[in-house]
Amino acid sequence: MANLKTKICNIEFPNPIWTAAGPTSANAGMLRQAAEGGAGGLVTKTISVQPARVPIPNIYSPFAGSLLNAELWSEMDYRNFIDNQLPQIKALELPVIASLGYSPDDLKLLGKGLEKSGLADAIEFSIHYIGKDIENLKQTASALKQQVSVPVFAKLSPSISDLKSVIQALDEIVDGYVAINSVGPALDFNIETLQPYLGSQDGRGWLSGRAILPIGLHFVASIYSLSKKPVIGVGGISSVQDVVKYLMSGASAVQICSLAILKGQQVCGELAKELSQWMDEHGYDDIESLIGIIHRKKDRKQYFLNEGDQLYPLIQTERCNFCDRCVRSCIHHAIRFEEQEFLVDRSRCVSCGLCVSLCPKSALKLIENFY
Repeated sequence: MANLKTKICNIEFPNPIWTAAGPTSANAGMLRQAAEGGAGGLVTKTISVQPARVPIPNIYSPFAGSLLNAELWSEMDYRNFIDNQLPQIKALELPVIASLGYSPDDLKLLGKGLEKSGLADAIEFSIHYIGKDIENLKQTASALKQQVSVPVFAKLSPSISDLKSVIQALDEIVDGYVAINSVGPALDFNIETLQPYLGSQDGRGWLSGRAILPIGLHFVASIYSLSKKPVIGVGGISSVQDVVKYLMSGASAVQICSLAILKGQQVCGELAKELSQWMDEHGYDDIESLIGIIHRKKDRKQYFLNEGDQLYPLIQTERCNFCDRCVRSCIHHAIRFEEQEFLVDRSRCVSCGLCVSLCPKSALKLIENFY
């Protein structure tokens, strides 16, 4: 059986599937559910000096697998968190990563309190609601790092435009990274009532869940290429395949939030079990053997439309159920069936690959000049 144990910054985790800062990690009771559900690490909801004034309603699902939220950080007093909640969380006997925000002054105060408690194994600080100016980020990270002896992880926002400069600035301060936070601002509303679905002042919130997976993978793969420090992947995970993608992109572990909101706190344990099975089936002995392997892949041949060799869709007839989805989705009208024979008009096909990705039976693949 594959070994799911992983060590990050000398902290040992039973598996790489953790909670994420958010509604499902709001207090000790909710984190107990996650621990009992099989989580490998416990990340708390973000605490700040001033409790959040949370609008209601604050979570809405615009489409399957994704959420809009205006939930903000914790509404809990930080002294209550450190004095009452944190001891109960630590008693769950899993590594505890306290999430903090947001200003240098906030992090000095909160870091000092956490250090005195001795109950956090690591700290994650969020830059979600602070300016992305590099000097400000350095001051924020330094303010926290100077107060604590445990590892510090910077949780990065997808709104960062110059990721390379941010990593270069923070790498000398922090011990690792978390990527990404939710995407936004984002808006949705009811066209009959003209009212937004969220109770924030302008109706806007932040997008999470399935829709942001490719953005999260981009950030993790980029950070892995820019830094030798560990990166934790978060955003859009809805299946074990998504977990594998994050690990292969360079993540040492992943965090789960939206999926736990939608399906329950047991999802961390379910994903861990499925990850072990997937690794056994594919010949991976441990987590380390998965981390960052897309960066070690051989160079692939690149193709360009109307230049040199071309790619065209080829059907595996034994898999096809003739649902006609590929025909209907081809905006160039390059595909048709004649008496259950799959035909491609090469004069029309632009090799976009959409038909391959939409086929419900995985019956299509792109092949080089096969006609």
